[in-house]
Order: sequence, then structure tokens, then C-alpha cells
Amino acid sequence: MTDFFQKMNEGYAQKHFPTGSVFESASKTLKRRSFVGIIVIGVWVIGALFGLFWGIGRTMEFMAEGKDDMLGAGLVICGFFAVIALISGIILYFFIRNTRQKRSDYIKLSAKKSQLPESEIEAFDRQAVASDTCILKLTAGIDRVLSSATNKDGLLTRDYIYLANPALIVMRVKDVRACCFNDYTYYINTGKRSKKIHGLAITLIASNGVTDTSDTTEAAGQALMALLKERNSAIDTNDGKVVPEGALDAYRKKVLGR
Repeated sequence: MTDFFQKMNEGYAQKHFPTGSVFESASKTLKRRSFVGIIVIGVWVIGALFGLFWGIGRTMEFMAEGKDDMLGAGLVICGFFAVIALISGIILYFFIRNTRQKRSDYIKLSAKKSQLPESEIEAFDRQAVASDTCILKLTAGIDRVLSSATNKDGLLTRDYIYLANPALIVMRVKDVRACCFNDYTYYINTGKRSKKIHGLAITLIASNGVTDTSDTTEAAGQALMALLKERNSAIDTNDGKVVPEGALDAYRKKVLGR
């Protein structure tokens, strides 16, 4: 079990949470991603505006030359680039807004997604860097490298569990009703055709209906189930079996009884 989990130590806390706050570090990670998004979407906006101005120019040329039969095509081109520019502009706005958010904004976001009071999220943040917190290393290899989590590792504090996904969901351990494996699929382009890949995730289901998930290895997932069962014996693990893709919602309803 020590291969997957280790106790919080000063070196880890200073490296990953130098200000002593999980959400402060998460905000910096999300802001970095937003800056990358701003650059990418900004290029789209510039390209779309260039296309729009080009389309307007061509349409005006058609009008000046009396090519009425080409006006429809010109208007379609203008409309296409106008829609792309509008959509890209809206996305760009949200990326820019994300760069202005503070720790308190992420606390509020976490509370909303977790369906918990902000005071509970603050309590988790205080507990996160305590020496009795377990660092959860659920992924390995390429899954760890490609993880979209705000931190590569989850955290299990005295009272809470946090899988570090971008939704910033926090659960009280006493509220966890299920911890199970589930299967999901995605496709990769191999050149000639797309290849279907199966991934293994571990999902937590809380009594308030909130769910949280993370990629995991089988061994790390089994270790997490055992660790959580020690804290909360009522947690359902589906006997360690994998919930098939598409069946997770039915499993969730069975566990919650609604």
C-alpha cells in the first residue's frame, strides 16, 4: 500500500502547496492552462476576423461588379466566419475570466460542485497539508503524464477525500457510499483508422449524490478501497468488480436507493 500512498511531508507540501492551500495551487494550475487556451483561441479569433473581413470585401466586390448571383455565396462566407468569431470570442472571454479568479472563487466553485458548505471546503484545505494526510498516487505511466488533474495526486485527510480533478470536488469520508472501478472508452487515431481504447477509473459516490472519478491502476484502486473501508465500513465497492461503461448511473441509483 505504501507504493500508492504516503504521508504528507514538508518537502511535498512545499513543492505542491507552497502557500499551504490546495486551492491556491489549483488556481495557479488552472490559470496556466487558461493562458495556453487564450493563445490558442486568440489565434482562432484573429483568423475568423480576418476571414470575415475578407468575406465582406469579396461581397462588396461582387456588388460593385454586378455579380448578383455571387452575393449569396459571399453572405454565407461572411456568416460562417462571423459565427466562428462569435463562438471563439465567447470562449476567449471565459478563459480570460478564469485568469482573474482567486482562491476564494475556487473555494466557492468547490463548494458548489461538492454540494458542501464553504466552511467544509475551508476545513479540508486546512487539513490537506497536515502530517496525517495520505497522498493518493492512483495513476502511473502515460496516464499520470496526461492527467488533466489540477494536481497529479489525490489527498485523503482526516475527514475528507479529494481526487484533484478540475471540478475540485471534495467529499466527507463519512458521506462516501461507494468506491468502485468503472470502465470507460476513448478513441485514438492510428493513422489508417481509429482505435478504441479501454480505460480504468475509480469513482466515488457520496450520499448527497455527488460523484467524483479519477484514472487509476487496478492495484492502486484496490488499495484505496481497502483504505476507505477502514474509515467507513458502509462503503460499497461492488466486490471489486468493474462497472461496465454505460452502467455507472444504474449502479449509482442502486447504491443511493434513488
